[in-house]
Amino acid sequence: MALPSWHLDLFGQPRVRDPDGQDVRADRKSLALLAYLALEGVTPRSRLAGLLWPDTLEATARNNLVHKLRRLRARTDTNLVDAGEKTLALRGDVIVDVHEVLRDRRHGRHEVVLNAVGLLLDGVDFDDLPDFQDWLLAWRERLDTYRWEAFDHELARLEGIGEYTRAAEIAARWEELDPLSEDVARHSMRLQHLAGNSAGALRTYARLRRTLERELQAQPRARTRALAEEIERGEQLPALGTPPAAPSLPLSVFRPPALIGREDAWARMEAAWQAGQLIYLTGAPGTGKTRLALDFARSKGATLRLEHRPGDETVPYSSSARWARQMLRHAPHLTLTPFQKRELSRILPEFREGDVPSMSGDTDKLAFYEALAQVADLALANVTAVVSDDIQHDDDASQESGRYYATRAASDASVTPQPRVLLTFRQGELSPQADAVMRGLVESGLAVLIELQPLGVANVRALLDSLDLPFAPDLDLELYRYAGGNPLFVLETIKFLAEEGLLERGLPERLAPPGRTGSVLERRLARLSPAALNAARAASVLRGDFTLELVAAVLRAPLLETASAWVELEAAQVVAGERFSHDLLYEAVWRGTPDTVRRLLHRSAARVLAESGGHPRRVAEHWREGAQPLEAARWFEQAARAANAALRTHEAQDCYQNAAEAYEAAGDSEAARRMSARSLLDPSGR
Repeated sequence: MALPSWHLDLFGQPRVRDPDGQDVRADRKSLALLAYLALEGVTPRSRLAGLLWPDTLEATARNNLVHKLRRLRARTDTNLVDAGEKTLALRGDVIVDVHEVLRDRRHGRHEVVLNAVGLLLDGVDFDDLPDFQDWLLAWRERLDTYRWEAFDHELARLEGIGEYTRAAEIAARWEELDPLSEDVARHSMRLQHLAGNSAGALRTYARLRRTLERELQAQPRARTRALAEEIERGEQLPALGTPPAAPSLPLSVFRPPALIGREDAWARMEAAWQAGQLIYLTGAPGTGKTRLALDFARSKGATLRLEHRPGDETVPYSSSARWARQMLRHAPHLTLTPFQKRELSRILPEFREGDVPSMSGDTDKLAFYEALAQVADLALANVTAVVSDDIQHDDDASQESGRYYATRAASDASVTPQPRVLLTFRQGELSPQADAVMRGLVESGLAVLIELQPLGVANVRALLDSLDLPFAPDLDLELYRYAGGNPLFVLETIKFLAEEGLLERGLPERLAPPGRTGSVLERRLARLSPAALNAARAASVLRGDFTLELVAAVLRAPLLETASAWVELEAAQVVAGERFSHDLLYEAVWRGTPDTVRRLLHRSAARVLAESGGHPRRVAEHWREGAQPLEAARWFEQAARAANAALRTHEAQDCYQNAAEAYEAAGDSEAARRMSARSLLDPSGR
């Protein structure tokens, strides 16, 4: 029987079939073209030309696209592609197997989604088309997520109607795809037991235990162990939809009500405040610098926290731009003068009208610094204290503008009195320049440096007592030995024990040291859904400044799906708003991202930031981390020109040197020598 229309099969080995069901030969770039149009819809010709002929001049690539469409038309004797002057689209009556799966998912037909087996465009090599390959990997990840959703829904449906044997068969398929998932294993164990195969359920548990031990040096969680024990005793399992409730954690675990073990530091801060000194707080990651600084500052009056974030270090004025936005959000009533708007437009595109104002000498730079200082005067007029957090991430240009603001009041009595400042940084991670400034201020008596130490055993005991939770005897000593008195690791371990149902049993015999692969941070992240984990990974690649919109764009995922994943991340205390809740969690997510996935996300981030007007240095670094040296070199050149235009000579030289290294890695030795010469001579290129 003749098929009613053309078919495009993208799952497994891709096929183009005519209305009679006969395969029509299509080369790999034709398949790539059809697949992209099928899944993305109307697409500019320029986008497709760049995807399919990435190393070709744009005019030649466009011409290649025209010839490709003609050959496809000749081979099929029809127009499968609707060709507009500037855009292309797949003909509306072409039946696409992926479309059917997406439609079934929307309508809740999960069994049909599960039957869509095969990898998207399986068996076709696109290694020479890196942007298309990135797009393909992102779609494969999305379809995998949809399959996991369908597994979950279909198992619940089958169990609800008593189809235990069929459900157990589906669970076994799921288990093969994700052998480390305890959720999947519990589904399989439960369904096998309900189907009368308790021995098979216990074999599944034993297999999971061996896999976790071998791959993660971990043991099954309390809920999984409890299920195995119930099955072994032959007990009747709870009705569907009533799994054992996870232990509920009081808010005190997420933010202990009292600062424990910081009494001496507080007293020193009080003395420094009374003496009018700057206050520097330092310590190892997780020692509570930010919490202590904010609590102390808020005890004095209105406080504003100014953040420095990973990735700021290499991008001129990145910290200054964030400060300016934070101050303007704090004081939305401000009316800025044309001079202030013009100068802010150098670092804030939202104030830009036309091209970025040129900066031709020190006079222009000082005018820019003065405008920033004036905005700070206005925005901070009613602020008692400013906490400048994680200054180890501060870029050199922002440090220079900050020094202008700090010294300006000392030389001009008419300037509005400034708020008091507390600064936090990770021990041993200040730049040489910032470290020299800090030590000079301390030696002159203008500042005090306070180093936070780990908690002692008595402090850990007091912290446990403040949380109002039942604990195993000697857990305080176990936690102290395990976490080394680091407050963050102590609290993260308590959360882990509570989620595992182990608070009253103590630490497991085998638990990797905190801060290393397999630590409680990584194991807590492992509980996230695939969508939430991917959102966290995209955010970690974007580093300092990310929004939900940027994360969704990097993942090429619908915004509402990303928002749903973000709710899960917030509930798990991985993120707080549009930032990681702690740098250590950011580092754990980044460290746990497979290299291949990380490179893919970096390349996607480079494209997204380039399209949205991101700083060229950030774009260049993403291309470099994404193993695309030629693109990185071109963007480092742009970053060098931007730094030179902002009178940041050192940063311009650094960008030219990075461009030279990237060109060398791309095999263009002549361009590499040219960039090296610019880095050593005049960074303007003259």
